[in-house]
Amino acid sequence: MQSRTKRTALFLSLLLLAAVTASCADGSEDGGGVTDSTITTAAVAETEAVTAAPDSLEARKQVSDDVPELDFEGKEYRIFYQKRYTTDAIPETDEETGDVLNDAVYRRNKTVEERFNVSIVGIEGEEDAMVKTLMSAVAAGEDAYELFMGHSMYSGKAALSGYFYNWYDIPYMDFTKPWFPEVAVEGLNINDRMYMTVSDMCLSFVSNAYCMYFNKKLAADYDIEDIYGMVSDGTWTIDNMASIAKGLYKDLNGNGTKDADDQYGFGSTTSNHTATWTFACDVDTVEFGDDGTVTSVFNSERATNMIAMLRDLYNENEGSFPASVKVENSNFRQSFMNGNTLFITEVVGQSEWNFRDVEFDYGIVPFPKYDEAQEAYYTIPGGSVSCMAVPASTTDIEIAGAVTAALCRESWVSVLPDYYDIVLKVKGARDETSIEMLDIIMDGRKVDATFLYDAWSGYTYTIEGLITGNKELASFVASKDKSVIKHYEKVIELFYSEEN
Repeated sequence: MQSRTKRTALFLSLLLLAAVTASCADGSEDGGGVTDSTITTAAVAETEAVTAAPDSLEARKQVSDDVPELDFEGKEYRIFYQKRYTTDAIPETDEETGDVLNDAVYRRNKTVEERFNVSIVGIEGEEDAMVKTLMSAVAAGEDAYELFMGHSMYSGKAALSGYFYNWYDIPYMDFTKPWFPEVAVEGLNINDRMYMTVSDMCLSFVSNAYCMYFNKKLAADYDIEDIYGMVSDGTWTIDNMASIAKGLYKDLNGNGTKDADDQYGFGSTTSNHTATWTFACDVDTVEFGDDGTVTSVFNSERATNMIAMLRDLYNENEGSFPASVKVENSNFRQSFMNGNTLFITEVVGQSEWNFRDVEFDYGIVPFPKYDEAQEAYYTIPGGSVSCMAVPASTTDIEIAGAVTAALCRESWVSVLPDYYDIVLKVKGARDETSIEMLDIIMDGRKVDATFLYDAWSGYTYTIEGLITGNKELASFVASKDKSVIKHYEKVIELFYSEEN
């Protein structure tokens, strides 16, 4: 599988070679003193230069969305978005304020408005009510929105009811472009249909990607080996992390009891963060067949071993922040911010939201792998992040496709670099290697149909009970399989039904 970086380099290399070919065709018979070998050498050199820094702003500007110049004569393009992620859709204020993210989104939207002579209108909704509002509008045949950007876990209900277009029927949408994460497109495309998707327009898909932070001072105090190096050489695994965490417990307040004031090696909430582990460990729960069948595969040796490792990490490891003191899920986070925990699970955005003022240096790394043989590091976003869909009652799918494609491209070209490179990398991450780690995390984001259509009826959010309980995986799966398979049979029917 190509990474985002390789895909971008390919686009830019093709552009370069096309330019070189054109310049050769325009020359005289003898090439104006430029030989074929000179052209080839120059092309290779330039291609290598582009490949070395494919995400530079100037390089990104060369990648077209391939949408023709269109004039929509001032028509409105309406986005129904969730309030908590306003900047996925529109700026917080309708002017530049000096805030990096607000201004980047403002300029993105203005650029697209001027390009197509449209007016981008944001319609705010509450995450738990948006789907009901959307479904009522579609059922009534109301042409209310060109783009729906709703809560991922809630939105599957609308998709299953047939209330979204197939993205492959929307003009101008090219899902090979680098602003559509390849892992996500592969996971959401079933039978050449995709009803919900994500792109770099969804900044929440970046900020809410799960990762791990570590306290560099504690690591140095305990002479812990190079954690970044472990990631790079593939030895950053659950077992190796647990081994490091084990030796860091210290009863700082001397009361003889593990509590929030002590020192720990590992901290995590036992709620939503745990959903990441099946994806991080590359453990499948159900599989969709090409014939439209659903098969349960969760009761595997790999899954059984994963649960055993996680139970030991969360419940038995002496260095782990105990669930018994997590009266509030923020306890483990505060312990980290106080400088008393080495590793914690979190989302990328915490570097900007809460960690900017911590007094120690910290590092950012991906969730550890299942074992050293695993090919790559993977993660997921939190279930609240925005997904994208076009309501089935939308009448002008040309404006829906053209403007959406342009907004996604412009987000990748201008907004994401500001958010990722400035807000996260400069203000949040504390060193250059953290920046490399963020790139690994972003390339490993997984979103597939088992996640986006889970709707709290699949296995995604049941991992917490397995980690904190003592039920054997086989019996757990036996008790859940019937309902899970029934749910996903409805999902797969959406992709194979002749009516959709």
